[in-house]
Amino acid sequence: MEPNKFPADLLQKYLDGTLTGPESEVLFAWLKENPAAADSEAMESMLQASYDASFAEPAALLPGATQRILDRLMVSVAAEDTAVVPLPLWRRTWVRYAAAAVLVAAIAIPAARMLTSRKKTVVPPPVAITSGTNRAVLKLANGKEIMLDSTHGSIVQEPGLTVRNDSGRLNYQGATAAMEYHTLTTPRGGQYRITLPDGTAVWLNAASSITYPTAFTEKVRAVIITGEAYFEVAANARQPFRVDVDGKASVEVLGTQFNVNAYTDENSIRTTLVDGSVRVHHRQASVVLKPGQQAAIAANGLQLVEHPDMEMAVAWKNGSFQFDHAHLKEVLRQMARWYDVTVVYEPGSADIVFSGEIKRDLDLTQALTVLQSMGVRFRIEGKQLIVMP
Repeated sequence: MEPNKFPADLLQKYLDGTLTGPESEVLFAWLKENPAAADSEAMESMLQASYDASFAEPAALLPGATQRILDRLMVSVAAEDTAVVPLPLWRRTWVRYAAAAVLVAAIAIPAARMLTSRKKTVVPPPVAITSGTNRAVLKLANGKEIMLDSTHGSIVQEPGLTVRNDSGRLNYQGATAAMEYHTLTTPRGGQYRITLPDGTAVWLNAASSITYPTAFTEKVRAVIITGEAYFEVAANARQPFRVDVDGKASVEVLGTQFNVNAYTDENSIRTTLVDGSVRVHHRQASVVLKPGQQAAIAANGLQLVEHPDMEMAVAWKNGSFQFDHAHLKEVLRQMARWYDVTVVYEPGSADIVFSGEIKRDLDLTQALTVLQSMGVRFRIEGKQLIVMP
């Protein structure tokens, strides 16, 4: 044998269990003199082939091979037990066998583990992610928090004020003598409806909040919102209604229906007027909206949108997502808030422009079907929605 040539034929015989005694001495001596063989491509290739063969028919070891190897080892051990003349370590036959077996095992076992990890990637079972539900937390003036999805009926009783919580709707009846502030907050995957002390109805979308007084005693009925909310304001010409949009803008109304979208991960704050009249303020600018108009606040300031898609602006309140030439990331931002998932984009993932409607009562897998039909590939891992190339 050439000094540095890898003894592939001998290693294969060893793996097959057909290696003879003289051949084993040659193989094990070579392995001892060439410890770097464990990292060689030839060794890995043969281990791969042996590993693959162990899962197929016929068996990796030929018939009787296991017994032959065991017999040789036992004979060697017996011979060693009767020997009286000490031999150098690498001249003892059973030690050579055992040491070589350990050496090959040391090479083969990590390789087998490596190969197993390659061949048997564990894929977690898909988790059914349901649509959002009526979920919210009510924070009282004293800091107490009430989980509304598990607390029902009359949940607050104060002089002059009763607050009831039923079927995803919080209803303020009456008003307190002294003004206090409550905050209603929806999580990702939640929505809620509230009737304020003045009779104004508000729908909160997912990941949103509204802070309001328990009695509107000031000249202006003022509330603060984050996220997205739809208002049906109770008319009161003597006491205007004002919405503070997280300190970034404000909307003044008398009696009207409108939607405010102010999510921080969107590129603009949009106020869309359904009925009545509102004035939108942003810094030193303001604009008065008529029904069917929209005010958009972005990096370039306050802009009037004359003909927005009204159905799309309030679709969430009516139980659907609606899109018109929306890019995939815009579509999935809305869906992520409703299904409470994090969207991850792998390098090279596709982008599409989507127009259409998706019902909000579908589970996530069902909702994604329409996007998959357009060539977008997904997988779901826990609470992550991963967009694949």
